[in-house]
Amino acid sequence: MKFRVEAIKLAERLGLIQGIAERRATMPILSHVLVIASDGKIKLTATDLETTMTTWCEGNVLKEGGLTLPARKLYEIVKELPLQGEIEIEEIGNHWTQIRSQSATFKIAGLPAEDFPSIPQLPLDNLFQIESRVLDDIIGKTIFAVSPDDLRRNLSGIYFEKRDGRTLRLVATDGHRLSLAEKGIEDDIKLKKGVVVPKKGVSELRKMVKLDESVRIGCGKTDFVAQSSGISLVVRLIDAEFPDYRQVIPENTKITFHVKRDEFLSALRRVSILSAERTKSIKMSIASGKMTLASVSPELGEAKEVVPIDYTGDSLELGFNAKYLMDVLEVVGGGTVQLGIIDELSPVVIKPVGEEEIYISVIMPMRV
Repeated sequence: MKFRVEAIKLAERLGLIQGIAERRATMPILSHVLVIASDGKIKLTATDLETTMTTWCEGNVLKEGGLTLPARKLYEIVKELPLQGEIEIEEIGNHWTQIRSQSATFKIAGLPAEDFPSIPQLPLDNLFQIESRVLDDIIGKTIFAVSPDDLRRNLSGIYFEKRDGRTLRLVATDGHRLSLAEKGIEDDIKLKKGVVVPKKGVSELRKMVKLDESVRIGCGKTDFVAQSSGISLVVRLIDAEFPDYRQVIPENTKITFHVKRDEFLSALRRVSILSAERTKSIKMSIASGKMTLASVSPELGEAKEVVPIDYTGDSLELGFNAKYLMDVLEVVGGGTVQLGIIDELSPVVIKPVGEEEIYISVIMPMRV
């Protein structure tokens, strides 16, 4: 194998797949990237057996072939070389590879291409097109609510669901909070049923959508697939049933009020500075025309701030994790949000006001 390629192109593509290659893999081959040079293209593939990404860039192939190279070290070498010129990569025997630029030469050891795991085949017939900005938006509104607990597999990803033919709905929950976002698209959504896509796979998908105006996504029997210009992503679906999230969203709320998003978010940031580090708990007191946010920590001190709200009615006191509230306010659209509450023991429902987007966040209360 021998080829020349623009350093900046190779660095960009290697940077794209860095998050997939395992740095502390039990199988050494999983910390490597598969490099194949043929037909004037350089194909790069990384996998952790659950998530696989393949990307291409054009190059001058002098001798076709393939082998695997340590993903992290290869990327560190390439990105430190002058990005204005070309670099030459050549297999020099016994799986060793030489990397040369105008002024520098490196030699690194690789592994046989035959040892690299087989690359999943793409079920291209089931893909549909969606604008990158739309997909990135609804992922951003839900991904923070994914459960970090690997033992709760059905909650460790985002639920993708078709609604009314051309509406894509994403839902995520960790048991303490839930976020739901949906958008209408122009293409027919070819999801026969809802699927749970692991968080790591969704995170890699977000990298893809930032590089192209649109992507094609869809599902096979066991895999989620995404394609864009010069990039393909295959993610093994979570084989577990997502809970019935509709039961978590209250149909009606007793107390409903509006608050300026920026004012609410800024106050939460200030008050949470003195909240308990582990729980980030704050007290929210609702009264006519105002909402008082307060935090108390025996070790740190206390903080209080009043935020004006559009509300007249009974008073109410609740406790919440401030970070959960801030996560929602940082992504919700519009200048005003609506909060709906039934009582002190019920969750708060947050929605944007005056926006066409459909976005709902449900956050469970906590004792303060």
